[in-house]
Amino acid sequence: MMTRIARGLVGAALVTALAMTVGCGGGGADEGDGSTETPDAPTTTTEPEQGGTLGKTFPGKGGGGQAAPVHVPTTKVGETTGGKVTVHNASPAPMNFDAPQTDTDNPDMGDGAADLGTCDGTLAPGEECEMNLRFTPYQAGTYSGTLSFVTSQGETVTVPFSGEAVSDTPTESETSEPTPTSEPTETPEETETPEETSTELLTP
Repeated sequence: MMTRIARGLVGAALVTALAMTVGCGGGGADEGDGSTETPDAPTTTTEPEQGGTLGKTFPGKGGGGQAAPVHVPTTKVGETTGGKVTVHNASPAPMNFDAPQTDTDNPDMGDGAADLGTCDGTLAPGEECEMNLRFTPYQAGTYSGTLSFVTSQGETVTVPFSGEAVSDTPTESETSEPTPTSEPTETPEETETPEETSTELLTP
């Protein structure tokens, strides 16, 4: 009898050990789940601030300054938005710049403008300056265009830009909210009616 009991205890110990092993494996899976949270963070898109740096271009390297598309901060219709485009002299010689020009793909969406900013003088090799880019939307929706300028070395630099304009629609929803507040005032009037009927029953 004792040997059977001992064997039963050993079997129970083995089952407990297996359960703990599975538990450890489950902990590993949880750690794996925790690691998946890390790549989720970079997916959030950060909206650039108005007046801040939108992007960077490298005239002197060829290929139109190797400029990546820039995103203009979202704004309301009729309000001007924009920021700065950093210009880095990647050539071994100093350079100057002609006044920048803007071209909107759909002129009905709005009007773009640009100026030399701090790039109005001679830019030494390896140094940087900032041009200003502005856009005033005429209607809600997305828009796109290009900022371009020519260097003293004869290179035409083109910087694509895009953005979005929104309208003031929330004001309409605010006006519709006060309407349902007048309905609850009718409910207390109905509660007064049963009180009058109760007094009539007491009269006879």
